Amino acid sequence: TRMIDRLAQAYDLPVYETPVGFNYIANYMLKEDILIGGEESGGISFRGHIPEGDGALMALLLIEMVATSGASLYELVEDLVNKYGPVHYQRTDLRLSHPIAKEQMSRQLTEETPPEIGGEKVIEVQSLDGVKFILEDDSWLLIRPSGTEPVLRVYAEGRTPEMVQELLKFGEEVAAGTT
Repeated sequence: TRMIDRLAQAYDLPVYETPVGFNYIANYMLKEDILIGGEESGGISFRGHIPEGDGALMALLLIEMVATSGASLYELVEDLVNKYGPVHYQRTDLRLSHPIAKEQMSRQLTEETPPEIGGEKVIEVQSLDGVKFILEDDSWLLIRPSGTEPVLRVYAEGRTPEMVQELLKFGEEVAAGTT
């Protein structure tokens, strides 16, 4: 989520992205001075703790935040949204009749980069793991093949649910042309 980028920027901290898989995050955390690492599935690890996602530790830290702040979890999240803006996210999985080569898909999508998506200018294209289009309003669209099953994953994040739906629709249309 770009919420992490906004938080890190507010505290003058760097953000590093890795390919999907906690092994990449753990390896990076063991080599660098990284405070926290996490992934979409909810796996989160902290410096000085085991280099694996630890849901129990995350739950305990959330309880501690609620207890020390005196605010409810809802209020803490609301405060984040008020300070750094809303974030809406959704993922769609498109079943494939056969696996698709990641390199072929990435090449096709980067060669045909649209100038804009959903009325927002594409300002950056990343190909770390699939193809991720970063838009001028901080929304993004990621298309990547699953590493474990014949599925093409389409991820979208935007400031409104409507933008997320528009991004997903575009992503599904583009993905259909790569399969």
